[in-house]
Amino acid sequence: MLLPNILLPADDAAHLQALSRYQLLDAHREPIFDDVVAATARLFGVSNAMLSIVAKDQVLVKAPYNLPVPIERIPREQSLCSATILQHDTAVFEDLNQKSAPGVDISLLQQLGLSFYAGHKLRTPDGYNLGSLCVYNGPTQQFAPIERATLAILVMRLLELRRTLDAHADRTAVLWDPVYRAIGGQLGRLSALAERTTPPGGPAQLTEPVVAEVQGIADVVDQFVTAALKRV
Repeated sequence: MLLPNILLPADDAAHLQALSRYQLLDAHREPIFDDVVAATARLFGVSNAMLSIVAKDQVLVKAPYNLPVPIERIPREQSLCSATILQHDTAVFEDLNQKSAPGVDISLLQQLGLSFYAGHKLRTPDGYNLGSLCVYNGPTQQFAPIERATLAILVMRLLELRRTLDAHADRTAVLWDPVYRAIGGQLGRLSALAERTTPPGGPAQLTEPVVAEVQGIADVVDQFVTAALKRV
């Protein structure tokens, strides 16, 4: 697919203002997101994955999974996630090269030997795309036409719960503890299902048990959101 040459959305100022409500830019890593991203990588049968947050000049790597080198922030113009937030659907590059990604400097990805990318935007309830849940791989591969947004929607629900709880960098561990206890077992089962249902090097398979497990986690998260809103 071809990307627009301009990576800044017309409402970028509003996007940044929406992002500020979620207090993510200085937050520490949180195991609950690490587990979801790891399950995503296993489900899609890829070597690398991450949760990205698109800020003013940089893209924050919030939950990296098995990246070739430690990366916390990427210049916005070097991140395909900057382009992903402009897309209506999942952004997919099955054989990434500079010609297929105009407007994005992919030199870093090339240095890391990554040729495959798929990312789905993290969209707020009021319509702003904060970043993406994305997967990478070295070898070129095809991306099956599946329910690509399922896990990205789950991540956005978790981010919405985080915002509702008014999580801040120095308090996220305390706020997340009861949530993590409630869904930790489900995340473990999701990861195990992903490993069993995705053939090595094969296309992602969102089987009915996987979708049911994801929906079960989402339902628990929604219960926490409802309870938190009642306390506001």
